[in-house]
Amino acid sequence: MSNAFESFWRVWPSSPRKASKSKCLEKWEKLRLDFQATDIIKHVSYMKTTDMWLKSNGQFIPAPIVYLNQMRWDGAEIPEIKPTENVVARIDSERAQAVPMPEEVRQKLAELHRQLQTPKNHV
Repeated sequence: MSNAFESFWRVWPSSPRKASKSKCLEKWEKLRLDFQATDIIKHVSYMKTTDMWLKSNGQFIPAPIVYLNQMRWDGAEIPEIKPTENVVARIDSERAQAVPMPEEVRQKLAELHRQLQTPKNHV
């Protein structure tokens, strides 16, 4: 099994239609798609961000064998996918710029927390 096909299979979104891995591999090898793997994977990665594939919890994602049979990547314009923001780096950056909590506020919060944790006797 080719590494390129394995990459394609990993990138393909999970859905009820993601089946017949062996048939997909046969088609992949028959069409010699290792040579087009970069374009195919880039197209699938893009399609995963589109409204069509996201709509109705992925109801409109085709079966991978259909995608391969119809060569849907062929001739498709694929916009550059913008990298997602590194949320962890942003949080670390904001934390570094944050003003420390005043000690009297910290003590008051601790007191309120203790009060919430202490069981009260109901009469």
